This record gives sequence, structure tokens and C-alpha cells, in this order.
Amino acid sequence: MNDLKYALRQMLKHPGFTAVAALTLALGIGATTALFSVIYGVVISPYPYAKAGEIWMPGLRTTDSVQRMRPYRQDEYLEMARLPAFSDTMATRPGSLLLGGEFAPETVRVVEVTANAFRFLGVHPLFGRTIEPSDVRSNGEAEAVAVLSFGRWQKLFSSDTNILGKTLRLDDQPYTIVGVMPPRFGWWTDNGLWVPMAIDSRVERGVFPLARLKPGVPSSAGQQQLHTLQKELAKANPRGFPKEEFVTTFSNYLDMTVASGAMEKSLRLFFAAVAFLLLIACANVANLQLARATARAREMAIRLSIGAARGRLIRQLLTESVLISLLGGVLGLILTFWIIHLMVILMPGNLVPNESRIQVNSYVLVFCISVSVFTGVLFGLAPALHLSRPRIVDALKDEARSSTTTMGGRTRAILVVAEVALAMVLLVSAGLTIRSFIALKHVELGFVTENVVNVDLTLPPKKYKTWQERNQFALELLRGIRLTPGVEAATIGFGGVPFGGPDLAYSLEGQADTQVRRISVQAVGEDYLSALRIPLRRGRMLTSKDIELSEQVGVINETAAKLWKEGQDPIGRRIRLDDLEKPPPQLFTPTNLSPYITIIGVFADTKNDDLQNRTQPALLIPFTLVAPAQRTLTLRTHDSPTGVINALRAQVRQLDPELPVGSPRTFEEIVGFQQAYPRFLTLVFGMFGALGLALALAGIYSVLSYIVSRRTREIGVRIALGAQKRDVLRLIFKAGAGLVGVGILLGLISSLAAARLLISQIELFKVKSTDAISFLAVVVLLIIVAAAACFIPARRAARVDPMEALRYE
Repeated sequence: MNDLKYALRQMLKHPGFTAVAALTLALGIGATTALFSVIYGVVISPYPYAKAGEIWMPGLRTTDSVQRMRPYRQDEYLEMARLPAFSDTMATRPGSLLLGGEFAPETVRVVEVTANAFRFLGVHPLFGRTIEPSDVRSNGEAEAVAVLSFGRWQKLFSSDTNILGKTLRLDDQPYTIVGVMPPRFGWWTDNGLWVPMAIDSRVERGVFPLARLKPGVPSSAGQQQLHTLQKELAKANPRGFPKEEFVTTFSNYLDMTVASGAMEKSLRLFFAAVAFLLLIACANVANLQLARATARAREMAIRLSIGAARGRLIRQLLTESVLISLLGGVLGLILTFWIIHLMVILMPGNLVPNESRIQVNSYVLVFCISVSVFTGVLFGLAPALHLSRPRIVDALKDEARSSTTTMGGRTRAILVVAEVALAMVLLVSAGLTIRSFIALKHVELGFVTENVVNVDLTLPPKKYKTWQERNQFALELLRGIRLTPGVEAATIGFGGVPFGGPDLAYSLEGQADTQVRRISVQAVGEDYLSALRIPLRRGRMLTSKDIELSEQVGVINETAAKLWKEGQDPIGRRIRLDDLEKPPPQLFTPTNLSPYITIIGVFADTKNDDLQNRTQPALLIPFTLVAPAQRTLTLRTHDSPTGVINALRAQVRQLDPELPVGSPRTFEEIVGFQQAYPRFLTLVFGMFGALGLALALAGIYSVLSYIVSRRTREIGVRIALGAQKRDVLRLIFKAGAGLVGVGILLGLISSLAAARLLISQIELFKVKSTDAISFLAVVVLLIIVAAAACFIPARRAARVDPMEALRYE
């Protein structure tokens, strides 16, 4: 308690030092705590489910691909549930239904789950009940009951708790509401609902199973039993498994989080970067402590001379350091809330589990306190060791206070060099990500994004029951929307436009394939190329006649044209799509559909997978060949597409008043979504680099200012003997340049290693670890900043009055 009281008196006696030290530490501790909060919420504990680390998901891997979540037929799932290694299993089947009745038409995410799913997951409802085994009848039929997500409950009923027993109309069928889940429960949806899954082995739509192992059973045993079963299932259902040899995977559910890949690696790198930032802050405060050491040398000498042990002094000094650090921790905790808010805004939503909650909880508080104590010991140890061993006789002399010797000068120089080196590592990392993001922003897309918009449409399956009805609606909608003022081109289809689309297994007519190959297939209208302004290289594009007659013709991109042997013209040749031979039942097709598509044209390559990936083989077919319930309308307008959306909604209402129109997404937004993760990396590394540079600037300035203050008398003598201002400036700049030069040299070596680590963990676009521009820019920036930091102390030294300096004490 005496140590604490004395430390508090010291802090109050020197409020300027206390404030600067606490704020410097707050920056490092706050950033570190915020990063830990993000890592805890996204990686360590992203799910609210009971014993999430004991949940396992089956999949399979081939030499070319990995299916971490393999869909099973229901009969296959039932076989899996009987394996002796498993204590419990559940299955999920995601989908969507049309919400109608008293509510505005809307397509709602509806997730079917087995009757034991909520017991398996171990999460209780906010109120009401969950789906229970009694909700599935003995004949396998499911009761029409629904459990709402918290978000859907808020949206539809505005937190009204008197909703149990009310009904929702989904695809013209009433579902009784039996419960509402808490906010963090987000099993496959955070804005939809859950319904019981019927047990019907005739249903071909796949389900995604999960399992828990029996106590004492290792995961390897479960994987082996599952592999044996999958080999048997592959014999009975060869279409559902790869043609080549496969290996069964058995993944822990915690490893299935979307953050377990790129985001997890990024967060680890961020944590390393923020640790560097904390080290720079510690070095700054240690320098401040060492600067105070000379003033306190007499105090420490008196304590030692009257019998204080060195360990006693070290304890006292570390108590002061830890107390300052804890104050910095309190301020850092306040800063943590702001940084967390900023991180949540910047983080790409598709790389964070929807169940994650990034917040300051008890674990984060314990981490903050621990870091604060550790930081206090870290930056306080070197000053404490210096102060606890002064030369007692010299320190007791009055002249010692004006001595030009500097206690711990070498240590301060080492700390500044370390600050510069650490700042350079952060700046080079930021430079590499910035260079990568700039290259990504200027990548050639192959299509024009301006004034193009996508709108999703979902036809109620029970109302549009046939292939003809669905296509008739699409054709009438296209005819009407093309007559709308402002519309330049319109096309409709399914799949990710312009990115993605279903990857279907294919083979080229006349060529034998030993392994499964896949091609991206998009069902489109005749305006597809003109809507995206993609050039046609040769042959012809689909025509309105091809669309209306559902001709089995297609147009491929230049990459797909290379699938044929060199010298072979693909136009006029046929490609076989295995999925057209036996399409899924929900994907309506004409009765005489053949699996063969005749190639009639070749269009220019575009980015169709990811901005950083190479163009994938792509095939365009008439949208009338298949008729799914969900389709995407793509419009090119003369001006901003927002003005056409109301006209589109009116056109849809004319054809079907109950049909919902999805939210419009411009191509700029779609491309921006592809750039979200690189933008996140750039902003975070840039922020850490800027903070590191600011702290290094403060460190250089403080050390040079201290050098000037300790050498004032010497400078006065030099000026009195005829030294010019430029000589004094050169003296101080030389001292600063020596520290910065060594720091940059060490920083270059460290940055090369850090750059290799960065690129090994994160795929940067068109940037190498030895990118000369990034390194050169950082060196120039550090030199400019260091010169600015040296200038003020140097100018102050050059203005020293010799008469005042000679009397300086």
C-alpha cells in the first residue's frame, strides 16, 4: 500500500508525464484488446452452440477439389445416423419460401431441420418452444410449425411476444409459430425461420448432416466408419460421388467457420501487427522513464545510502510503471469500444459467422488487465534497473543534476532504433496491401459495370407449377421491361451474374475423360452480351428465336474454347452437360431435353469467378432450357438504374401482384463486394502503419529533444567559440540520422522476413514480397518523417543564447 500511495503521489506530481505516458499506452493496449475481442468473437468462440468443439461434419476430398460440406440424400443420411461411432446426428436443408398473406410479398430464408436439431445444438428459445420430435408424424410427414429467428420476429412483429399460435403463410400454406430464438442463434440464417424436415427418402434434395461422437471415440474412428459407408454409398449412387478416388474428411465444426480460412489468417497477422504497435508504445514510455531517470538519480542514491535494498527500489519503480500502465489500460478500454465498432464496419460480412458477437466481455476484460500489467513491467524494467544502481557519490553531488552525462543514453538509442525498425515493418506490410488493392482496383473485368443492375425474382413453386408457366412469365416480363423508357438492354437467367454460376460436370463429344471436369454455366437471354458490353469474338450470340424455341445451343468464352485441341474450332461441336441428362426435380426442363449443347459462338473472356483468380471456362445457354423458381433479372440503363426499379416493380405487379421483387444490386456494388476483403486488409494495415509511424515520430522527437536539453551548455560553448547555426543543426541532425539510419537498416531486414510471412498467409494480387516500390516508398517516408522530427529540436538548439547556456543548470 505504501508503494501504491507513493506511486500515486508521483503521478499527481508530474501530470504531464503521466498523461503522455498513459495516452501512449492507451493506444497500444486499446488496439491490442480490440483485436483480441475480434479474434475471440470470430475465431475462438464464434458459435453459441453447446460444446461446438464436439460437432463434426462429413465431407470428401479428391485430388482436384474439397467438399467440406457434402450434401447427402435422406436415405444416405439415415444410414450415416446408424454408425456406431456417433452418439447423435442431425441434418439441415436450406431453402426459401414466399411469405404472403397479411404481409407484403417477400422471399424468406426457410431452413428445414431434423426434429432433434435444437436438442443437438443445445440452444433454448427466447420464448415459446423449439422444433421437437413430435413435430414429425409417424409416417414421416412434418407438422406445419415454424420457429422464428430474432431478426424475423423483430421485422414482422416488432418484438410482440403475443405471437405464439399465430400463422404465417409460406407458399400458400399456413405455418403455426411456436417459438422465437435469441439474437445470437443464427443456424444457416439470422433473418429467416426454421421448420421441421419431413422424413421422405424419395426427396432428392440434399441435406447437410452433422454428428457428435460417443464418449471416448476418437475422430479417426468416426472418419474411418464414415469412409467405409461412403464407399458403399458411391456404389449405389455413382452420380452423387466423384468418378475418381476420394478421401473422406471429418471436420470439426469450429474449423468450418467462414473465418477459419482467410479471415483467421488475417486476424493473426493483425494481432502480430498490433503487438508491434504495443512494443513501439512501450519503447516510447520507456524512453520517457529513462529521461526522468537523471532527475531521480539523487532520490534513488539517498534511498540506497540509508539502507534501501536494490530489490526494494525496483519494486517501487515497477509499481509506478504498472500503475501508469493500468491507467493506460482504462483509457485503452474506452478506445477499444471505438476500434471494435470500426472493425465491425470494415470486416466483410461474408467472412464472419452470423452467430459471432464482437464485444467486450469478461474474457476481454481479463486480457486487457493482463496486457496492462505485462506492459507496465515491460516498459518499466529497463528504467528500474538503471535507476536502482546509480553512482551514489556522484549522484549526491549537486553538479550531478547538470552533468552532461546521460543516464541510459545507449538504452534510449536502442529503443529509438527498435521503434523505427518496428514502424518500418508495419509500413511495409501496409504498403504491400495498398499496392495489391490498387492493382485489384485496376484489374480488367472484361465487362462494363456502369448503369447495370441485378434484381432477384422468386416464383411461387405451387403457383407456377410447370416449365411452360415459368418461362411464359419470364418472356412476358422481358418484353415489357424492354419497352420501359431508360432501359437499354435486359436479360434474365439464373446463376451469379457476372460472377459464379453453377459449375456443372461436362465432357466434350468425341473425347474420353478419365476425371470429372466442370464448367460455369449461365442460363441467359439474347441481350446478355449487350447488357454487359462483352465483345463477341466469332460465331453468333443467342437470338430471340433460340430463346423462345429453347434451342440446345450455347456460346462459350475464350477460355472454354481452349478445351478443344489446338487447331479445332469449337463452333459447331457439342459439349455434354451431365446434369441435363437427369436434372434435379425442382429445376423444370422440357420433356425432350438432351444433355448435349451445340456451340454457336465464342465471346471474350471476363472475370467470372473471383477478381484475383483466372477466368474459368464458361458456357451461356438459353434461359428457357431450365426453369427454376429463382431467377435474376439484369438491366442496363441509359442513366442511373435506380429510376427504372419502380417501373420494374410496376411491371411485375401487372403480371403477378403477389410476386416479390428483390432488392436491386448494382454491378458497382457486386464488384465492390469482391473487393471487400482486400479493402479490409488495406485499411487495417494502413491504420496500424500510420499509428506506428506516429509513435516512432514521437520517439525520435523526444530523444532528440532530451539530447538538446542535456547538451544545452555544450551547444552554448560551441556557439560562443564561433560555431554557426548550420553547424549546430548538422550536429543534431547527425545524431538523429544515426539512430534512424540504423533503424531503417534493421527494418529492411525485418520487413523482408515479414513480407514473406504476409504473402505466405494472404494472397496479395500481383505483388511480391520484394516489391521495390513499397520498400522505397517506406524508406523515403521514414526519412521525411525523421527529418521533420529532428527539425524542431535542431532549430531550438541553433537558437541557444550562449550567455544563458553557460549559466544553464
